[in-house]
Amino acid sequence: MKRNLVGRENFRFLKPEGFSKLFFFLMVLYTFYNLFLSQYNVFRVFELKKASVELDAKISRQRAENSNTEQVLELIRENPEHFKEKFAREYMQLQREGEYILLFRH
Repeated sequence: MKRNLVGRENFRFLKPEGFSKLFFFLMVLYTFYNLFLSQYNVFRVFELKKASVELDAKISRQRAENSNTEQVLELIRENPEHFKEKFAREYMQLQREGEYILLFRH
C-alpha cells in the first residue's frame, strides 16, 4: 500500500509553534465573541442583573402585601359579624334602625 502525501502537504505551512499561535488567536476571537456578540454578552448580563434586582423588590413587596392580607383574613375569620357590619356601614353606607349618623366636614 502506498500512502498518499496530499493530506500532509496541506498543513506543512503550520509548524508546531504555529499551532499554539493559531489556538491562542482562536481563543481570543472566541472570548471576544462571547463577551460582546453572543446572546448573553456583558451588556445583557447587566440588564438581567438589574431586572433580577427589580423582580426581587417586587416579590418582597408582594410577600408583605400577602402577609397583611392574610392577617386581615384571619381577623375576619375570628369575628365575621364585626366586619360584616363594618363593611355595611363604611361601603354601603347603611345604618341600624333608630340610629342617626352625623357627618362632619373639615
